[in-house]
Amino acid sequence: MAFQMGEETRQVQGTWAISQYKFRIESSGLKLLCDGMKEKKLLGIRCSQCGTVYIPGPFYCRKCLIEINEVVEVEPTGTVMSYAAEMADVRGNLLEEIRITAMIKPDGADTWMIGRIMGIDWKKMKVGMRVKVVWVDEPQGNFGDIARYEPLAE
Repeated sequence: MAFQMGEETRQVQGTWAISQYKFRIESSGLKLLCDGMKEKKLLGIRCSQCGTVYIPGPFYCRKCLIEINEVVEVEPTGTVMSYAAEMADVRGNLLEEIRITAMIKPDGADTWMIGRIMGIDWKKMKVGMRVKVVWVDEPQGNFGDIARYEPLAE
């Protein structure tokens, strides 16, 4: 692999005490998303007041502060909003193959999902690139049902 740590690369030693934070897990939206994945569908929730589509869906609109429950299917295609080319693991060990992880805004949704993009050289990645979901052959109803995202033919 051609990657070498240069002067611009810094490693910061330390820990992140995540146990100090308190999180409320909204499991209904995650359950809905996972249930849809069993059928190779991406399901979100739309706000009846402002029309915002969340995926995975919360139980209330973050803008209107009202309870929401209108289930909608969003497209298995989307737009890359940001990405990272991972050349090393969290310990600084070089990876055999560069991984691309991206934040993807599915078509029909107003929020983003994270996913791994394959089928493209990392040097050709671009924000705004169009991608599609590639499903596993036999979905189980979990996030692993999305095998990867691949670029759409232009």
